[in-house]
Amino acid sequence: MFRKLSLAFIAVSLTAFISTSPTQAKGLDLVGWGPRVGLASGPDQIIGGVHWDLGRVHSQLRFVPNVMLGFGDDHTILEATLPVHWMFDDVNASFTPYVGGGLGIGWVHKDLPPQSNGNEDDLEFALKGIGGMEWRLKNNKDFFAELSLDFGDLHDFQVIAGWTFRTKAGRRP
Repeated sequence: MFRKLSLAFIAVSLTAFISTSPTQAKGLDLVGWGPRVGLASGPDQIIGGVHWDLGRVHSQLRFVPNVMLGFGDDHTILEATLPVHWMFDDVNASFTPYVGGGLGIGWVHKDLPPQSNGNEDDLEFALKGIGGMEWRLKNNKDFFAELSLDFGDLHDFQVIAGWTFRTKAGRRP
């Protein structure tokens, strides 16, 4: 099952990079990374993971793939998401709102009742609509809060908060 998830993740990643023009693709670089934690509904879960800020693919479009692991409601979900965020940079100097979307791919393990004699594993996909706010902190860090609406079989929605630790090359002005 992990092999199928890995192959699907690689295929979607290659599609994302091939679909950008060569001049845009040169801008992708590790700008930051960090942890993310939150709650999900449908199934109800506690989720945690990590994200990578790979920079801007356009003047206001940022590519931020992430991996999350969720536990609860008799499910375990390992999810990889490939989102882009449209950054509203000129709104306010202390925070930056963003909206976006992406594709989520997840391995879903469901614990079935004992009389069922087993468990159920599936590979599921979801389109995601994302909205959030990002605040600049001291020491080259950012904090964010995000709401993700899922259109598929992973979750109904996720409420997530996290930090981004900017790399030296990725320091923002």
